[in-house]
Amino acid sequence: MLRGWWIFIWAAVCVYAQNTLSQQSQQQQQPTSANISSSNIQQTIYDVIVVGAGLTGLTAARNIQQNRPGLSVLVLEARGQVGGRIRYATMQTRNGVEFVDTGSQFISPTDTQLLSLIQELNVRTTQQLTCGNNTVFQQTRKKRQLSLQQQWSTTLFTDLINSPETLGNLTNTSVSAMSQQMDTADADSVNRMMQTFFDAPGEQVPEIQLALTCSSQNATAVEILRRFGHGQSLLAQGGMNEVVRRLADGLLIEYSQRVVSVNDAAFPAVVQTSAGRRFSGRQVIVAVPIPTLENIELVPAPEAPFQQLIQNYGPTGHAYYFTMSFQRATWRLNGRSGKVIYTSATGPLVWLTTFDTTFAASCDNSTSASSTLWGIAHFSYDVPFETRRKLYTQAIMYSLRFADFSPLDVSDVNFATDDLAKGTIPTLKLNIPLESLKYLNDFHTLYQNVHIATADIASHNLGTMNGAVHAAGSVSTYVLQMLSAADAQSNGVLRDTPVESTTPYVYSTSSHYPPSLFAARNVQNDSGNRNTTGNNSVNSGNTGNQTNFQYETSSQYPTTVETPTTTTMKHFSFGNLDNSTNEEPAAVAYDSPQQDAPPTLNYSTTFAYSTSSVMPLVETIETTTFKHFSNGNLDQNATSAVQRDVPAVLVNQQQNGYAYTTSTHYPVQLSSNRNRIDSRATPSPQVVQELQQVSANASNSTALQLASSLTQLVQTLLQTLRLQ
Repeated sequence: MLRGWWIFIWAAVCVYAQNTLSQQSQQQQQPTSANISSSNIQQTIYDVIVVGAGLTGLTAARNIQQNRPGLSVLVLEARGQVGGRIRYATMQTRNGVEFVDTGSQFISPTDTQLLSLIQELNVRTTQQLTCGNNTVFQQTRKKRQLSLQQQWSTTLFTDLINSPETLGNLTNTSVSAMSQQMDTADADSVNRMMQTFFDAPGEQVPEIQLALTCSSQNATAVEILRRFGHGQSLLAQGGMNEVVRRLADGLLIEYSQRVVSVNDAAFPAVVQTSAGRRFSGRQVIVAVPIPTLENIELVPAPEAPFQQLIQNYGPTGHAYYFTMSFQRATWRLNGRSGKVIYTSATGPLVWLTTFDTTFAASCDNSTSASSTLWGIAHFSYDVPFETRRKLYTQAIMYSLRFADFSPLDVSDVNFATDDLAKGTIPTLKLNIPLESLKYLNDFHTLYQNVHIATADIASHNLGTMNGAVHAAGSVSTYVLQMLSAADAQSNGVLRDTPVESTTPYVYSTSSHYPPSLFAARNVQNDSGNRNTTGNNSVNSGNTGNQTNFQYETSSQYPTTVETPTTTTMKHFSFGNLDNSTNEEPAAVAYDSPQQDAPPTLNYSTTFAYSTSSVMPLVETIETTTFKHFSNGNLDQNATSAVQRDVPAVLVNQQQNGYAYTTSTHYPVQLSSNRNRIDSRATPSPQVVQELQQVSANASNSTALQLASSLTQLVQTLLQTLRLQ
């Protein structure tokens, strides 16, 4: 029993020790949280931040990355999916679960930029099917109204928004009041456009909205309807959701990041989300619908006309956009096109229309495709989704007279109540200030580095998907130019940018520019800004002249300054000056004091070298009587030093045939007679005697005594040689 307790206690101790060692090891490997602070966390600064992953934002990000792959681009999206107003959902179809469009999907055959983008993404397109009877919109009679729409459709968009006399009467007249003066066919086409294109009642939309739309689309209301769902539209294989998802491939996207503020006053610009995260970017593109800008705090605040555009540009309808999938297209078997127009005065479903959105090459092989109907519905009051689903089915069964009409799946969305969309294509409100229309120019720069771009302000195809692609192309091109200009900056200032200076300064770029060229001149630079020293004067040397100098940092010198010629001025760096004439003065430096004319040079050579014109000339050194310091203790009566390499001096040959001189400044006579040692000289008897004595006493002498004797012997020998 005791043995068992000892084993248990020993095991517990081992486990405790092991856990303690493990915890200590982890503490050594992982730094404590106390060492982490905001000061040592490095924040990433992106080259471009795109707010919104709709068609505009994705296309702009893709354009930037394709043109400059080295740039860092971040896309922030508030939702959990890309697309913006191109909404899609997973639905059950005859081919299984697929992504199906519930938002924008009709492509106009004139949308050249959108079609080019779709082609680059390798997405096929096909003609919208019209397999059966279809409603044809015709405009007849009322030539005045017809000519007015044609006038709008043939007027350039920029010319239209810059014509206050044309737009003045269009802001306070509603589309509904306008349609009352048309015949039935014309009024029907305009009202249908308000319902299916804008999702807006004509009573709340000004006539100017129709004029701007016709001008940006280069089409009348009837032509616009035909291009968007009424017979002439194109569809993308897999839907427009396939297009935006391929656009998103390769992009850095952070989802569920709802932006609440964008600060353009700081550099880099700061983007903050509702979760408190902050992102910094050199350039920021805000690609969200104009009405949703009310949700974002813009710093600095936009100017008043742009704020008026935000406040007067928004949704006015409350439609539900729905999609229904089927096992087969039953309507085609009965000779119907799938277009349904349903109205009811009792409600709650008061109006509904549908379109066949099945992707197929023809009506013959469309039975193999996933058959879908897409529609728009208005309700008199809010009802739950299951009720809406039943009402969709009942309305279509009633219109087509089908008893076995049963969809596989139904999905719908309401853009007007979506705080991140606020409608499909926004419309202007009545009596909007005309000065706000100048911002309908593809994108708007908030201050310097933040740009608002969306289809809502596109100058081409206003409000549509092609307008989104057009706005993305414009803003991405501008952002790339801004980044290129920033990369070319030096210390934050663009190259060749004039720098204002209040400090009086006399600047001399070269002595080629004499003070007379700049004296009393006030030169104006290319931009029209003057930068002179005013009344501040500076003395130039000893001339006493007062000169005002304009400092130019740019390499562009004023054209009023004539280029001085070098034929009348000799610079010290010209080298061998010709002294044959005295017509020209000696070269002087720009800031040197005034010099007297130098005397005529009389050297044994024709070369006169001056290191600076500031240093005065000195008298010529007479070398024939000059005594060099390296001659040592030269006898006063010795022969004078002679010039180097003078052939008149003869060298006395010695008996050994060699005369050595270290320099031609040393006279040959001196160097040949002084300090000579006769090679035939013999030691004196005294030296020989001392040497014999040292040799005889060497065996009995210590090393110190022997060294002393040899030293004395050497001194005697040297003294004897000196005497000789």
